[in-house]
Parts: sequence; C-alpha cells; structure tokens
Amino acid sequence: MLELLDEPAEATGFLLWQVENLWQRRQRAALGAFDLTPVQFLLLSGLAAARREGSVKQAALARRCRTDPMMTSQVLRVLEKAGLVERTSHARDGRALSVGLTQAGMELVRRAAPAVEEVERAVFAVLGADVPAFSDALRLLLGARPRRRIQAGTG
Repeated sequence: MLELLDEPAEATGFLLWQVENLWQRRQRAALGAFDLTPVQFLLLSGLAAARREGSVKQAALARRCRTDPMMTSQVLRVLEKAGLVERTSHARDGRALSVGLTQAGMELVRRAAPAVEEVERAVFAVLGADVPAFSDALRLLLGARPRRRIQAGTG
C-alpha cells in the first residue's frame, strides 16, 4: 500500500490530477487558435450533438455536458454575444431557455473538432490498445456504466 506521506506525488489521485492538467493545457492551446475555451467547446459540441433532438433546454444541455448550470448559463451568455448560440424562451416552458447553435457556431465546432480530437489522440496515445479500458475505468469511477465489461480489482 502506498504511504501518502512518503510519496504524495505517486498517489493515484495526484497522478490523475496531473494527467488532467496536462490534458487541459493541451486542449486550451489547441482551442486558443479558435478563440475558444475547453468549456465553450464542450457546450458548443453538446449543442451540435443535440441538434437532432430539436430545441434544447439550457438546463438539459448542462446535464448532458455534466457542467454546473450557473456556469453553463454564464458561458452561453458569452457564446451568444459572440454570435455562436441563440437563446430564446422555450416554446412549452416559459421559465426555461432554449439554446441552439447558429450557423457560425456549427461551423466553428466543425473546424475546432479535429484539433480537439488530435489532442485526445496525442495525450492518450501512450496507452495504445488500452485506451478503451482506461475510458471504461474512468466511467466506472464516475459511477457510470462502462461500455465494455471490466472486472473491478483485477490488474
């Protein structure tokens, strides 16, 4: 068993934090070329994916993207001012806002997505064929169902 007081930098949570920081730095750098933050891209791509469903409530977008509803509202306000999203009163729920991508927003997602995908490939390439297992382990830690069957406690 790892003694945290002896080697804190080797603790699993600390290593995960370091990987997350590496991933975020690279995503920020890649998205900077499009004048987007990772959260902005997440919400824009969430809207792009939800387009097939018609109008999307702002709260539903926050749930879909697993983002804080207040932060989502603030980021969407910035994206709206930039002409990338439109927010309107929801047709059936007057208390809710519907959110949709503008044509400019959709085009920006299409242009930025390859850069985001390249960062994903580059950061996780060292895992090789183990990337799906790693993703499933992360889903399991989040309390979500893995896409493949994995056995806890094996290694």
